[in-house]
Amino acid sequence: MNDGVDMREQIVLMPGLLCDGSVFTHQIAALSRHADVKVADFSQDDSIEGMARTALALFDGPVSLIGFSMGGRAALQAIRLAPERIQRLCLMDTGATPPREGEPAQRQPLVDLAYQQGMGALAARWLPPMLHIDREQDPSLIGPLTEMVKRASPAQHERQIKALLTRPDARGVLPGIACPVLVMVGRQDRWSTLAQHEEMAAAIPGAELAVIEDAGHFVSVERPEAVTEALMRWFGFGAAGADRIPDTPLFDRTRQRRGYRLNKMTMGLCEAANRDAFRADPEAYMNRFGLSAAEKAAVMARDWQEMVRLGGNVFYILKLGAIVPTTMTQIGAHQAGMDHETFLRDRLRKKPAGGR
Repeated sequence: MNDGVDMREQIVLMPGLLCDGSVFTHQIAALSRHADVKVADFSQDDSIEGMARTALALFDGPVSLIGFSMGGRAALQAIRLAPERIQRLCLMDTGATPPREGEPAQRQPLVDLAYQQGMGALAARWLPPMLHIDREQDPSLIGPLTEMVKRASPAQHERQIKALLTRPDARGVLPGIACPVLVMVGRQDRWSTLAQHEEMAAAIPGAELAVIEDAGHFVSVERPEAVTEALMRWFGFGAAGADRIPDTPLFDRTRQRRGYRLNKMTMGLCEAANRDAFRADPEAYMNRFGLSAAEKAAVMARDWQEMVRLGGNVFYILKLGAIVPTTMTQIGAHQAGMDHETFLRDRLRKKPAGGR
């Protein structure tokens, strides 16, 4: 269980059609140094909702989702199912529209091909148009991707095609997404186009668009370093912690957007009526603003360091001091992991009360 004490992000990578964790190899290696990372297994699911539930079940509590292609559609369904749990959302070479007219007829020959000639034949037909046009026959890409497709079965392919052909229209979800969103696409993606991603990003409040140059649909495999760099920056992990004070959270735009609900809740405590409501029933008051379990736990424990890590702006979260008076030095001591007297003596060179 994640009770709000664990400092590490929980990240679920959600793969696309016939994909497994191998499409995220480079990203997993980098993200795992900073977060708990799991890859969802959609091999047995035959609906987008089923995939969303599979992903959400991998962790308890708040999660960040990175959805590629079909996995991005499942990530949007997860937002529908549990918006309060999603801390960050990355939509990668995906879409939000329902099935197109004629799409079943377009996909059925590939389903038949897999049963009739095997997954190798399917890979040879399906994969090249998914790549940058100049790398359709690049053995460094085609080889590993073909092996990945061959690890799947015709039945898995049929199940996942069924899921795609019954996918919900997720366009109505986009304007209501409250968490930070990164929309990422390979500029040369011929299946899920740049224009499609520009439309999604425009529909999501505050969404960031990242265009990966010289990449087709399999962007995480074609340009792994560029994708990883974009994700590391977006999560606030940094390339290697350069220009950072050790153990000090960087309050950048990503962290600010992440802490929107927490900051809005605490800023509301400027009003006497809200302070009275908080004192009477803290849980009900925090629920007004949709705080996550981790955010609630940090507030109730007056864990200032955790509130800052969760995106709390010190200017706003200090309003909690109006509920139970707390001095700045007491907060500083808590953030430093020291008792108040030791903090006064060692950090501020002040004598404790009664000291000489």
